Amino acid sequence: MLLLLFLAAPSRAAEPLRLEEGCRIAADASVQLPAALPRLDRCEGRAPKDHIGTIWVDYPRMPTDLTVAKTWRLVLDNHVSSAVDVWLIGSKGPAQHYRYDPNAPDREWAAGNYLSMLVSPERPISRIVVRLADARSHTYVRAPKIARARYFVPIERDQASLYGIGVGMLALTILFHLSLFVAMRRRFQLYYCAHVGLLLIYGLSYSGIIHILWPSLTAAQNSALLGFSMTAATATGIGFVIEFLGNSTPVWLRRWAAGGAFASIAAAVVGVIVPESWSYALYMGANVIALHAILLTAGIVLRACAVRVPMASAIALAWAAPMTVSLMYPARTFGLIGDGALLDGLMMFAATIECLILSLPVASRIRNLRIEHERAHERHVMLERQAQTDALTGLANRRGFGEALARAAAGHGEPMPIALLVIDIDHFKRVNDQHGHATGDAILRHVAAHVARVAGAGAIVARHGGEEFVVALRNHDLMRAGTIAERIRVSMGVTFDTEPALPSVTVSIGVAAGFSDEVETILADADCALYRAKNEGRNKVMLADGPLMYAAAA
Repeated sequence: MLLLLFLAAPSRAAEPLRLEEGCRIAADASVQLPAALPRLDRCEGRAPKDHIGTIWVDYPRMPTDLTVAKTWRLVLDNHVSSAVDVWLIGSKGPAQHYRYDPNAPDREWAAGNYLSMLVSPERPISRIVVRLADARSHTYVRAPKIARARYFVPIERDQASLYGIGVGMLALTILFHLSLFVAMRRRFQLYYCAHVGLLLIYGLSYSGIIHILWPSLTAAQNSALLGFSMTAATATGIGFVIEFLGNSTPVWLRRWAAGGAFASIAAAVVGVIVPESWSYALYMGANVIALHAILLTAGIVLRACAVRVPMASAIALAWAAPMTVSLMYPARTFGLIGDGALLDGLMMFAATIECLILSLPVASRIRNLRIEHERAHERHVMLERQAQTDALTGLANRRGFGEALARAAAGHGEPMPIALLVIDIDHFKRVNDQHGHATGDAILRHVAAHVARVAGAGAIVARHGGEEFVVALRNHDLMRAGTIAERIRVSMGVTFDTEPALPSVTVSIGVAAGFSDEVETILADADCALYRAKNEGRNKVMLADGPLMYAAAA
């Protein structure tokens, strides 16, 4: 919102004046001003777009009278050049010469990726001539601007504020979505962060802020960063769209998109390493590749909107501005629009708007994914609980009993005393046969509830199979566990007094004790004790390897 307010607010400073190019010629490096002026007057030997070398540019008409003895700031398009020479030429007197080194670490620069220098006319000026050494003609597209130095201060302040806000928003967007990636880990988040990261590099390079972070960066390196970031951004843009829209995009279109993204990355890398002699061919090729990538991405998004893919319309809205501006660059390269059609900072503005709008569907998708993740986790927990629970009695089953014991042992840190009770309903098969399975199931539920109640809150109670139950008592010795077992046995019959529809049953119990690291042995001992109790007449509690502890009255 701050960016929009800045853009909407009128500048408090006068706009700088643009110089209108009269002629551009190519010349040998040895040509000096006296020999270049007649050629510029006749516009002899115009520099073609693919020229690499010394370029002379004439600005024969001044947009205003340059006040003599006042300081003016002249800003030039930042392009590949080893040296810049500027002559202020009047009708009388010698020309004033200024030299600018675009690769000097301490050079001046202006917001908007301009080279900047101060000039002070000593006499009335009628024309300005610029010589660019080792320059690429096709990269020199923006007209120079000139304004009184004292007027330029508020202009640069406003521009620096705008670019600073844009760069800050891009940086915050990356941090926000990287933090979300740590939680959600979706591939489209990485593509999106990479896309915004490349736009951030473009913003830093275009605004000149990168010179604060990297003072030794040359003009040529800055131009390479601009070209690399914008070309590679088309690849990450395609990758993001494909991943974000998911399987709604046909396989053939996904493959086409992958090829387009690869071409963009290749063009971005090659643009940094190719020799200068190939620069114009690569420049044209990169524009073709970028045009293909932009149109392809637009086609994928529009198709998704047509088939009503969720949030595709939000992506289309977010990318309407940057795609339109991006199409203007190849259109300018191919001569379809003029150089002045692309306003300074237009791409920076479009990229910032894109990130602001696009963050909404991305955040919405992440929110939906988080909700789906939480629901999936809840379903998983429920299924795990069901897998560990006996459906009839509500107690833990054999698997749940084992995992509960393992958790208890792990939380204790070292082997802990533990006692196991193995409980079996006496003559349960006979009861089932006489009264039916429905009654048998009711008896199982009744016995399960009674055992869990008497064993206490700290006990682990499970149905071990059929009519057999097992109880784990932590920090209990054999005698104490035997007492609880007897309490379960004795009180069992009383509980059926309140259930007249159910036949009363008795239970036999085997008890064993030891430590948590020998559960299998303890369980086997308790099982043996149970069989001894059953063999000796049932309705008894038997301690492992010991005598009959308690028995019912005959």
